[in-house]
Amino acid sequence: MAPAPSTADIASEDYYKVLGVSKQASDADVAKAYKKLALRHHPDKNPENRDSAEANFKRLTEAYEVLRDPEKRRSYDKLGKDGVGSGGGSGGTDDIFEAFFGGRGRDPFASFTFGQERGSPGGFNVYDDNFLRGGAPFNFDRHGARPSPQRRAPKAPSPPAPAHTLPQGTAVVVRGLAKSPEHNGLSGKVLSWDDEKRRYEVELEDKSCVLLLRGQNITQRCRIEVCNLDSRPELNGRAGEIFDYDDEQGRYMVRLQDPSFAATLPRAKCLLSAGTRVVVSGLSNEHFNGKMARVLSVDRNAGRYTVLCEGGEQIKIRYDNVIC
Repeated sequence: MAPAPSTADIASEDYYKVLGVSKQASDADVAKAYKKLALRHHPDKNPENRDSAEANFKRLTEAYEVLRDPEKRRSYDKLGKDGVGSGGGSGGTDDIFEAFFGGRGRDPFASFTFGQERGSPGGFNVYDDNFLRGGAPFNFDRHGARPSPQRRAPKAPSPPAPAHTLPQGTAVVVRGLAKSPEHNGLSGKVLSWDDEKRRYEVELEDKSCVLLLRGQNITQRCRIEVCNLDSRPELNGRAGEIFDYDDEQGRYMVRLQDPSFAATLPRAKCLLSAGTRVVVSGLSNEHFNGKMARVLSVDRNAGRYTVLCEGGEQIKIRYDNVIC
């Protein structure tokens, strides 16, 4: 485990100190530090001190461009800035920021905060989805990952996937990986379900690799309807899309529509549609917890889903007893 990052010193000549990370910092640590600092020092967030913010932002992005690249980082560790050439990296600061936070046309600062404190029951918290989902591409060949091939050899048709599994092409976000946390928060799509290994084959969005993941380690990007939100009743009935899940808080991260902004909502406040694939969670009957299932119907009056579990059992459970 890398030592805890120190306070960032943007004026430093040491790229590690600029981002406030140790020399043993993992790729995930570097990315996390850059996310936090880039959002704080972006010129658009500091219009009253734009010149200073631009200089700070340029130094942050210069440091990140070097430390995120394994080859540049090795050269920098051996030779300092001389090892990576003048100015560190070759990409423009805006290009790197936009690639990291979701591309042109996306507003990483479109967020609001209101309601109760984070983690309080029924509270409503707002975050920016690009901040939470952003990440630089990596190449991996371990921890269940393999490089994504440029061309695939023709395959024989696969047997139909079980009804409780995610269909091919479903958009998902990786979460909860302990041994390879650098993948957490990255987007991808389901290629197939391996019934023998009980794993999904998921290709990352940047096509850098394919992972074999349990259902508990992915969140599908599906549509929801806000419901029973007492703290902001005017939002009930609003449509949104889940883009991640916070295991610690037990909350979905949702991009709401009209107007568009991101929020964290308890599972009980997010109404899933019939047909959504889910994982059962939090029941007193441990037999069902962790099982994959498909939502058959929704009883709004009772606040219950009827779900068909793997194995054929059909049960009725509360909204907060499933994770999509």
